[in-house]
Amino acid sequence: MPLTSLRRPTDAALAAWLARQRDVRPSFEAPLPDVAPPGFNLDSCRLELGAGPAVFAAARDALRRWAHCDMGWLDIAPRAAPPAPDLQLAMLVRLGGLWFANACRVRSVFDEPGTTGYEYVTLPEHAECGAERFEVRAARDGQVVFEIRAVSRPARWWVAAGKPLVRAAQARFRRDSPAALLRAVRASLAAQATT
Repeated sequence: MPLTSLRRPTDAALAAWLARQRDVRPSFEAPLPDVAPPGFNLDSCRLELGAGPAVFAAARDALRRWAHCDMGWLDIAPRAAPPAPDLQLAMLVRLGGLWFANACRVRSVFDEPGTTGYEYVTLPEHAECGAERFEVRAARDGQVVFEIRAVSRPARWWVAAGKPLVRAAQARFRRDSPAALLRAVRASLAAQATT
């Protein structure tokens, strides 16, 4: 069951909770599909961040620092570790005065010329079952885009019962996450301009 608390769990508590899940199999093992499997939702969003190598480099660095999770109502732990294969994560969501820690594992990381990102899958201690991919890509015309693709379904009865609220939170994430990454990219570019 996802870890639930009135206060944000401490990093030590989250590390111990994640360590207990080190050897568990993901609750979603299939590749991220192009079409939603029965019972699943398939979501995506895309935001243009700007153009040019400096924008791509700033976006790449921001993604590796989890800047796309800087929203106030959502956080990632451990925050100091960049995405790496098999990294255990707690995705912390604050809803209705409660913090929910959901266990994830980074399944893959890619960093090639013109594209960078990672994909995670849910673990049994997550309120949902699914996978999510975060990618920064430079198009041939130099335009840099941030894209999120996710497949999910409720893994708990109470998530299924509250599906309209959960879907609203997912839609909010698809709005807030690209905006957070764009803020980080702009701040990085502004800092470079003043040095």
